[in-house]
Amino acid sequence: MYQIKIIRIFLILWLVLPSCITPYEPHIESKDIYKYVVSGQVTDESEHQTVSISMASPVNDPQYIPVSGCYAFITDDKKHKFVMQESDTEPGIYTVEIDGQYLIPGMAFKIDIITPDGTRIESDFDRMPQCPDVDDVYYEITDNVSEVTGEVTQGIQFYIDLEAANVNNRFYKWEVTETWENHVDYPREWYYDGTVHHIYPPDYSRMVCWSTEKVKDIYTLSTENLEENRYEKYPLNFVSNLTSKLLYGYSLLVNQISLSEEAYAYWDQMRINSTEQGGLYEKQPLSITGNLHNALDPDQEVLGYFSASSVKSKRIFVQHVENLEILFGSYCTPVLLKYGFRELGPSDYPAFLMGDEDTYYMILLSSDCVDCLYYGGTNIKPGFWPY
Repeated sequence: MYQIKIIRIFLILWLVLPSCITPYEPHIESKDIYKYVVSGQVTDESEHQTVSISMASPVNDPQYIPVSGCYAFITDDKKHKFVMQESDTEPGIYTVEIDGQYLIPGMAFKIDIITPDGTRIESDFDRMPQCPDVDDVYYEITDNVSEVTGEVTQGIQFYIDLEAANVNNRFYKWEVTETWENHVDYPREWYYDGTVHHIYPPDYSRMVCWSTEKVKDIYTLSTENLEENRYEKYPLNFVSNLTSKLLYGYSLLVNQISLSEEAYAYWDQMRINSTEQGGLYEKQPLSITGNLHNALDPDQEVLGYFSASSVKSKRIFVQHVENLEILFGSYCTPVLLKYGFRELGPSDYPAFLMGDEDTYYMILLSSDCVDCLYYGGTNIKPGFWPY
């Protein structure tokens, strides 16, 4: 009898408990979802200036929603006006060429936007500060501990030193772009598409590629409370020895960006929100206020920031890191076709096969064995690549 009661209690708990534990989903007003988002800056790095105009999307369905057909223009504090044009190939991307004579530290810039529905968006003026040259970018072999799993991974940690004694600005951000060389194991030589074909000489053009990605992390620094306008060993990105990035050659491009105090406050909040937010129960997302406004409806928030920045750049190359074992093998796994071509259908064509100059074998080579473009990137060596 006692066992029967225990079983009944267990069954009741099993049925009831799941209905009591309901994940918390914050209620988001529809008016808080579809807000305009403006992202862009004027820099002295290039005369080509770019601004993105889009709509915010729901948190549970993040996506880029471009806004086309806007009238957008940039003005400086000397009343020069630079009208932007929307890209023919990228909706919501607006560009303009500003002659270098106007891109001088000390100048201030703002943007005005009129959307197709008549909304008028404008930013505050942002003054371009002076930027010091990049002092030194370097790396050290180190262990990285995952904050999520606690797993320890070995790799290289990049750092940058700031030496800015000769400038007045105290607020900085770094943007980091990585490029690496990747290889596949086999040339394209034999393939089947209902008939066997032999490419001779073998096609080696897709055995070596270069991939480029912008590191998503935000790196900000203020020296306002330091005695000197300098900083040593600021950590940038970490590259694990478990990936293919360090196998053949790796390059890191670092853009050092001087910010106004207001722009720094915005980007530092963005950094905190993206790296330290934690779970929903740990910390609520920060409300980040930019410098953009709806001129006709001040109560309607506009997301993003428009800034004016001076930029200096430096590139570092890495190859064959001493005392670092790369624990990455290959993406390629040849597959034996036990039943011959009957295992292949039109959706598999062209199906590449292992072989040599004289014959092929019933061994299937997938795209990640014979085509480095399968991973993205390009098989055209970048002009800056030294190896």
